[in-house]
Amino acid sequence: MAFPQAAEPIIGLPVAFDAIAITVGALSGALHATRRELSVVGILFIAFATGLGGGAIRDIVIQRGTPAFLTNPSYLLFAAIGSLIAFFFARRARNWKFAYDALDVATLGVWVLLGCQKAIAAGLPAIAAVFVGVVASVGGGLLRDLLCGDVPAAFRPGQWLAFASLLASLTYVTMNHLDTAFFVDESATILVASVLRFAAIRWDIRTPVPFDLVRRVKPGPPPAEAAAPG
Repeated sequence: MAFPQAAEPIIGLPVAFDAIAITVGALSGALHATRRELSVVGILFIAFATGLGGGAIRDIVIQRGTPAFLTNPSYLLFAAIGSLIAFFFARRARNWKFAYDALDVATLGVWVLLGCQKAIAAGLPAIAAVFVGVVASVGGGLLRDLLCGDVPAAFRPGQWLAFASLLASLTYVTMNHLDTAFFVDESATILVASVLRFAAIRWDIRTPVPFDLVRRVKPGPPPAEAAAPG
């Protein structure tokens, strides 16, 4: 199922919003790199990848020309500011968890929204638009973890992040397909992402882990205990 091209988004992303989101993303990446005791080059690289990665992956996937951070030099400046704060004030910056959480809740839905809108404007089908929306919101953290040799946080059991992005993306493409007003689509998307992410942080709601359904339905005998030596 493909969508008609979307009109220009009603909710524009102010420059101040870009600055905050990219700076905080780069700051979180740089702090992660300092905990891994990387060199200054490694810290800067991880910071830039985290702050700019989601948007870059989004633009590359949908082939909408040069990634935005290369055509707008201020994005590189925002990422540099975040990495420098982490490098020179690492110990103090680690105590700003409340601010990180608040910005995480506030920005997640907007990145989902812009990812979905760009995908739909490119004429991609519904499932592709959902994929782009999720990638745009978690791509920076994904690159950070891969470059540091970690299993990406979005793939590990934990507080809803990718799951919240997924549901928000599904909300947007569904409402867009139903041809509701753009303002309603956008507001609902941001609301779903923000509420789910806030609830996950506030009440520590976590994604489920695999379990053996057969064993739960039909419990077998307990495993035999190993014989004691001698």
